[in-house]
Amino acid sequence: MSATLCAIVKNEAPYLVEWVAWHRMIGFDRIVVYDNESTDETSDLLKSLRAIGAIDAHVPWPVSEISPQLSAYHHFVRECRTDWLMFLDADEFFVLKRGGGVNAFLASFPSDVACIGVNWRLFGSSGATEFSPRPVMERFRRAAEAASPINRHVKSLFRPECVDQIHMHAPSLASGRAVLANGAPLEMEPHGVATEVDWSVAQINHYFCKSREEYAIKRARGRASLASDDPGKFAKYTDGVFDFHDLNDELDDSVAPWLPDLGPMIADLRRRLSAPAQQSQ
Repeated sequence: MSATLCAIVKNEAPYLVEWVAWHRMIGFDRIVVYDNESTDETSDLLKSLRAIGAIDAHVPWPVSEISPQLSAYHHFVRECRTDWLMFLDADEFFVLKRGGGVNAFLASFPSDVACIGVNWRLFGSSGATEFSPRPVMERFRRAAEAASPINRHVKSLFRPECVDQIHMHAPSLASGRAVLANGAPLEMEPHGVATEVDWSVAQINHYFCKSREEYAIKRARGRASLASDDPGKFAKYTDGVFDFHDLNDELDDSVAPWLPDLGPMIADLRRRLSAPAQQSQ
């Protein structure tokens, strides 16, 4: 059993070390990151993460005339050599509620399962207005209640050879069946939006807002799912959209058991990233 995590990013330098450390810690075998013409330190950081083996590939992706996100996904699904694949954004973290890691989770499903949908849990700003270098998963602990319709969205782990069409939330399948993380059938209305929410086994922590300051940077990036000349690329992320997603109904400490291990993982990655510069002085 093996699994790859793939993302496409733009100007996500402050968050990548934590994102990579977390997903390595929970057991992804490979991590591949596409870079859509970042203008901050993202490109250099990804090169360094690749150089120390923290990620397995850094793919420059200067695609603007069509959806950078979907074109990257279509490109990589043909290249994936692991049994399972997951597409996540840099503000999304796959959280397991049981021990054993990603491959143990995948091994618990029957062989005819080709797609596992994992519900979002949307996290709000927790009242933060400014950026902090502390880990995202420590800073933001308040989230939308289960009844919030936005949590019905899923991201998915799937078998690449079973895919018919790629979708940013869940593929349509040529073979096999789709289930939720708890093993129940995955029913979607519309595609990518499940008819129910279940976080008993796993969830996707979605840090859409972060702080007001960080949301402004997100707004300047625009939507990765749209081409650069699409009139809707920069229209979505308004102040009203922030307010709509800034849901802080409940405390969610589901990552707490993992945080004692995450801190040292982040520190180790940062140490390894700085070592070449120190040695060359």
